[in-house]
Amino acid sequence: MKHVLVYGMTYNPGGMERYIVNFFRRVQGNSVMLDFITDFDSVAYADILTAGGAKIHYFPAKSRSLWGHWRALWKLLREHKEYTAVYFHVLDAGAAVTMVVPYLLGRRIIVHSHNNETEKKRLHKLCRPALCFMANGYVSCSDAASVFMFGKKADRAIVSPNAIDAKKYRFDPRTRAKKRAELGLEGNRLVVIHVGRMAPQKNPLGLLDIFEAVWKKNPSAALIYVGDGELASEFDERVREKHLTDAVMRLGVRGDVHELLQAADVFLLPSLYEGFGIVVLEAQAAGLPSVVSDAVPQEAAVTELVTRLPLSEPPEAWADVILRAAEQERRDTCERLVQSGYDISCCEESDARIVNLF
Repeated sequence: MKHVLVYGMTYNPGGMERYIVNFFRRVQGNSVMLDFITDFDSVAYADILTAGGAKIHYFPAKSRSLWGHWRALWKLLREHKEYTAVYFHVLDAGAAVTMVVPYLLGRRIIVHSHNNETEKKRLHKLCRPALCFMANGYVSCSDAASVFMFGKKADRAIVSPNAIDAKKYRFDPRTRAKKRAELGLEGNRLVVIHVGRMAPQKNPLGLLDIFEAVWKKNPSAALIYVGDGELASEFDERVREKHLTDAVMRLGVRGDVHELLQAADVFLLPSLYEGFGIVVLEAQAAGLPSVVSDAVPQEAAVTELVTRLPLSEPPEAWADVILRAAEQERRDTCERLVQSGYDISCCEESDARIVNLF
């Protein structure tokens, strides 16, 4: 039995965290035991992880004390020789700062890239050579994420599908009616939904400009924003300035995203960059027309429901595409996700290849 530490879980139940917990469910106890390390005060899906037999080790964040961060991880690995590998899920190469400890202690380091760009460009450029030097195995969510993180070593990466439980998201008219009633979305009101962190990468302020353009063309339109983050206060202030308080529902972090997608008419994701965009798969599994930026990798568009647009297009152009997308008849596209290989039932081969890296 291999014992592996997993780094990368945060408090936010985002796409990376959902990938990690789904991977955990599939492989835990099957020749490998996964435990977790985190420098956050809490982690998403902690109940699922602990119920599955995982331990979660908390230690200081680099931002508070780099020395404390290193020392806690050093102590953990020195005391627990059974951990022969550390599986890093990262958004940029800055995580190489943490990798120094397991590298010096002779542990295998596996790096899984979940992004194809970052705001921390200088840090990423500085740390990427060290990351590639220390890593013993390379994994990514897309070809673009491989190139971004591993450069000339990108062709060595295992591209692991950001698979979902497609059946959980299957379109159901009864769930749609129930959820719309719960949210007070009466009649045929047009509903646009976004699921994502309120962080620069997800472009929440640009999203609001796009929705404003939709609202001006259809004053009964509503926006459901699922997520929270550093731009929440600025987003709320912009909502007030644009007089959209009655049209925008900011729901924060939710555990019923699969049902909220049923209630909507169009999914909107104008990200500045995306490693893959697992939520785009979830929207497609729900039969939901999706309008996304062309920063979302083409691999994520596994059905004709996805329209990719450049962010250089004005909000009014995005609004026209959204309004046309909303006219599509909602249908069950769940099986298309399964056939495309993005259902969790299709991950056996890539899971085995990753486990062999440990």
